Amino acid sequence: MPGRAMMPLGLRLVNEDKPVELVTAPLSAEQYGRAVEAAVEALRAAGVTDVLVAYGFSCGCPDEQLYRDVAMPLRRLLPYVAKAEAAGRHRPGSDDLRVGDAGGCWGLVLRRGSGVRFTSQDKALVRRLMAAWEAEGLGCELAQAAAKGDEV
Repeated sequence: MPGRAMMPLGLRLVNEDKPVELVTAPLSAEQYGRAVEAAVEALRAAGVTDVLVAYGFSCGCPDEQLYRDVAMPLRRLLPYVAKAEAAGRHRPGSDDLRVGDAGGCWGLVLRRGSGVRFTSQDKALVRRLMAAWEAEGLGCELAQAAAKGDEV
């Protein structure tokens, strides 16, 4: 990613309290869809059943929906994203859509710029998602802010 220093994968976290940020490179529309599907499957495999979703920066939603968490089962996330895209409330590559858990243990941002960012303190979950994205042939790296001097 231009302007952002990335660290190599396969590291080990030294500071357990420090979140790890895993980011994709900018993605095509098809790759973006695969990245989101792979993230949902990795979360499901990790035992996640419920999520919070919020429209973020630049979304074409009513103001009262902006940055407001909507709780839903994980199984409804992909249809929700598809419906938001069809209605023009979330445009991949232009708007942020935020997904996370109620406890704040992890967060997934479907970002402006056609990338996806995942942040968590759970190393196993980060590794699971990293493996899922790599299995899809999608490039991903640890952001320097989460990985500098640390290992996953």
